[in-house]
Amino acid sequence: MKKRWVSALVLAAAFVWMGSMAAAAPKGQVTLGMGGAVTTFDPHVFSSLPISFHHPNVFDTLLRRTPDAKLESYLAKSYKLLNPRVWEFKLHEGIKFSNGEPLDAEAVKFSFERIADPRLKSRQIAYFKSITRVEATDRYTVRFHLKTPDFELPSFLGIYGFIVPPAYYKKHPPEYLARHPVGSGPYVVKKWRKGEEVVYEANPNYWRKGEPSIKTVTVKFIPEATTRVAALLSGDVDMIDSLAPGFVGRIKSSANLEVISGLAPRANYIVMLIKKGAPWSDPRVRMALNYAIDKEGIIKNVLGGFAKEIAVLQGPGSFGYNPGLKPFPYDPGKAKKLLAEAGVPNGFTTDLYIPHGRFLLGKEAVEAIAGQWSKIGVKVNIKAVEWGSMVKTIQGRWNENVKPFMYFLARMDTAFSAEGMYAGAIVGNSIYGGFRDAAVDKMILNARNILDEEQREKAFVEINRLLREEKVPLVFLYQNFEIFAKNKKVTWTPRLDAKLLAYEVGLKE
Repeated sequence: MKKRWVSALVLAAAFVWMGSMAAAAPKGQVTLGMGGAVTTFDPHVFSSLPISFHHPNVFDTLLRRTPDAKLESYLAKSYKLLNPRVWEFKLHEGIKFSNGEPLDAEAVKFSFERIADPRLKSRQIAYFKSITRVEATDRYTVRFHLKTPDFELPSFLGIYGFIVPPAYYKKHPPEYLARHPVGSGPYVVKKWRKGEEVVYEANPNYWRKGEPSIKTVTVKFIPEATTRVAALLSGDVDMIDSLAPGFVGRIKSSANLEVISGLAPRANYIVMLIKKGAPWSDPRVRMALNYAIDKEGIIKNVLGGFAKEIAVLQGPGSFGYNPGLKPFPYDPGKAKKLLAEAGVPNGFTTDLYIPHGRFLLGKEAVEAIAGQWSKIGVKVNIKAVEWGSMVKTIQGRWNENVKPFMYFLARMDTAFSAEGMYAGAIVGNSIYGGFRDAAVDKMILNARNILDEEQREKAFVEINRLLREEKVPLVFLYQNFEIFAKNKKVTWTPRLDAKLLAYEVGLKE
């Protein structure tokens, strides 16, 4: 009798579990309108903000950031430091890619070796430069062997290092893989029209049961802010990102729409290509350019108050943030004095590139900056171009025959790490940076290798001081609020990294 009762209990539990799974099956569809378009679905080649909105829908990482920015285990069920030069990760067992291939230690090993392959020319290698080899010690255990200690590695494994199926990725050339991705993530790409839209379909083999909640998510790429708002108001899309501040009132006046906003860890700045012949080679000129910008006025009059001035690239909450540093105040008189001391009292003329529709009111902010710089004799030729064209221009920046120029960028601190921001904007081999200083590069590398967390953070705090008060490699501007608008039927919790990920979107019953 007891045995029958236990069997009945187990069977009942099975029915409850099956019933809950059936209720949690993905259903419905939503349409999102985004300003930035995904340019490739090869998860190992590029690293950019629009791409980071899409790759996590298809691919998984060993670790990941929760909406409140906490680092948690993901494909890896646990990890630990075996010694200062070896990190070990234990994988969940039984996970499969959407094409049926097993996700195991060999897949992890292959994925990181692919990133490191010089033929791929991956821009993510900067985050994993400490890795010398990846070892699969058994089917579900992976070890990362390092040339130097790297205690920031887990932070980067939470945003990059997507795992792909070896057999499939060995079979096809990169050009094919860029359009036909296979991962283990919550969605598969059902259709992609480059520059127009991507349609995600729930992955039936996704290993985290009950996720995602939406069966089909269509993302329409709408670079113009006005057009995005019109699409939301008309019902063509259910949610949009990068809402321009000027439209907040209009959205709030609609009974079925709502606005969600919050300070994003996204630093907006201007890169000055510091090379031979640059009029800003002297740091006093770079300081002058910072002093000559009325950031408070731009935030109020251009950004509608949805931003906060920054002293360096980081903001509060990021590892290595230095609260003692203050933004450059607006002081055109001091700017003129610094220009005179540096030998350029009459200013200079330069080109400044800004991509269409990529950054919230970026063009309008640049126009305001150009007007303020003109007061100290600095004349700016604003070149508003498509992002792809701007990337090509940036890629050729170090050629000897290329004249020094400037470009407006925004970088998200998705790793919540000072070193993460440096990797893309400061270090000599940074992806889009224009500053090369061997001494600073060495300081950053040494800081990343410090075992004691308190001492490591102090080292990054000092580097930030050096960058703000002496080196001044960038024109530091502001962190903007990320503003979203959505239909009230859509459920979504905003993330501290300001990403809009399709698999986190839901619908009210």
